[in-house]
Amino acid sequence: MTAAPAAAAPRLWPAVLAATGGSVMVGFMPIAALHLYADGLSAPSMLLWRYAIALPALGIAAAAVRLDIVAAWRRGGAKIVLVGATLGAGQTLCFWESIRTLDTSIAVLLFYTYPVLTLALDRLLFKRPIRTTPLLCVAVILAGAALVTLPGLRGGTLAVEGLMWALPSPLIYALYLAANSVLLRSQPPLAGAIGIYLGLALSFAAACAYGGLDVPAEAGTWALIVVVALGPGALTITLFSYSVPRLGPSSYAIIANLELVTVVAVGVTLLGEPITPERAAGGALIVAGIVGYGLLRRPEVAPHPDPLPVNGARERAGT
Repeated sequence: MTAAPAAAAPRLWPAVLAATGGSVMVGFMPIAALHLYADGLSAPSMLLWRYAIALPALGIAAAAVRLDIVAAWRRGGAKIVLVGATLGAGQTLCFWESIRTLDTSIAVLLFYTYPVLTLALDRLLFKRPIRTTPLLCVAVILAGAALVTLPGLRGGTLAVEGLMWALPSPLIYALYLAANSVLLRSQPPLAGAIGIYLGLALSFAAACAYGGLDVPAEAGTWALIVVVALGPGALTITLFSYSVPRLGPSSYAIIANLELVTVVAVGVTLLGEPITPERAAGGALIVAGIVGYGLLRRPEVAPHPDPLPVNGARERAGT
């Protein structure tokens, strides 16, 4: 009987790899977004184009694996769309507007406080104890995030508008993770991905109907939008929908800090930014916190995310 948690642990590795891969791809987004802003796109327009291109790609993938969308909708698909349209759209808009209106280092550092909030919500909503190991690992990760963003913090400015966008973002994202960790358990990953992006697309379509839609004028801008729609878009949201219900919000939040390491790596390798001692030490601390959490975390028997009817088993196997 005592070997059961240990025996279940290897099944988490696919989810860990999915979360890692998705986080690395999302790490390319801040630089891509800054290029799109420079080309004249607003945050809502950039995001609407992203979802409008990603959704057909997800639909093609769903058709290829013969995903039963009607069955997925009956298992709570409407709730996933609602979470995407509210919490998903809220945290997405807050983060990308903060990137546009605030120094990037400050915006990123404020956002990456969300693992602390996720631990707190785990305690409040799911009655899970806050253990010493994840708390220490999150503290190490936050220290690393502070060091990584230190060069930008020294010269950054605190615009009031940017702070108003940045401050709610980590809390909304923590709530978004908590909701999806429950709702996505009953769905194949592709169905969850389509539901989330459909909700996001509806919200940003409404925003663009009110504020106007910016249309890219250059082929290079279109190409960049297609890349972020398919890589850090359609593929990443599918990996998210697979990993979050299996790992839980806290474990996913800790692994997702690899996004910040990717941001730094992209800046150094592609943009020629200097490797400062602070950034090197910060990246090492973030990786150490993530790896330490993986090695030291206490195995738990989490609710299995596959309570599908018999006719849904084939759908999940296909995705």
